[in-house]
Amino acid sequence: MRVTHATVVEGDVCTVRIAGDVDMSEIEGVEAWLRAAVDTSGCGMVVVDLSDTRFLDSMGIAGLVRAQDYARAHGVLLRCANVQPWVLRVFQVAGVADHLDIA
Repeated sequence: MRVTHATVVEGDVCTVRIAGDVDMSEIEGVEAWLRAAVDTSGCGMVVVDLSDTRFLDSMGIAGLVRAQDYARAHGVLLRCANVQPWVLRVFQVAGVADHLDIA
């Protein structure tokens, strides 16, 4: 399933809702959406809503880590929200659960 996104800005929070399968064929686009949210929203926080994420592979995880590092370098907090239990388990197994800001 192709990945789609919707972006909503409310106050100082920009939420990017990611839907679909975040894998090696889609991560470039996901990272671009998240970088754009950091660069153009003017918000201090970007929330990555993963409630509609159906699949996440190692490339997807690496992309989220790169997006978080990019946000931090630009003084923006990037937080993963609505993380389904299976996604949290993938983060834990991959050893990135402590690196990512998970709400």
